[in-house]
Amino acid sequence: MLFSVGIEYPSHDGNALGMVVPALSRDDYACFSAADSEEQVESMATEAIAMVVKEMVSNGVSVDSLKDMGLCHYRRLEDYNHCDGWLLLDVDLT
Repeated sequence: MLFSVGIEYPSHDGNALGMVVPALSRDDYACFSAADSEEQVESMATEAIAMVVKEMVSNGVSVDSLKDMGLCHYRRLEDYNHCDGWLLLDVDLT
């Protein structure tokens, strides 16, 4: 499944990049992560997505109900104004 990942670049050297997955930040769930470098963003975001999806499934939430609204949609939302960049990440949920 494709997930939009918002990336917040650090304002100071030595700080981590922040990440949020809006499609998994709903109801009783939130999907955030951090990476020390741009090279780690994909793997850290994939790991965070897998952990949240696993928790959702264990709580009886259907993976079929997940829907990512897309980069253009999330960029317009005030909740994600802090995101300096976006990544579209394909994650196998099986």
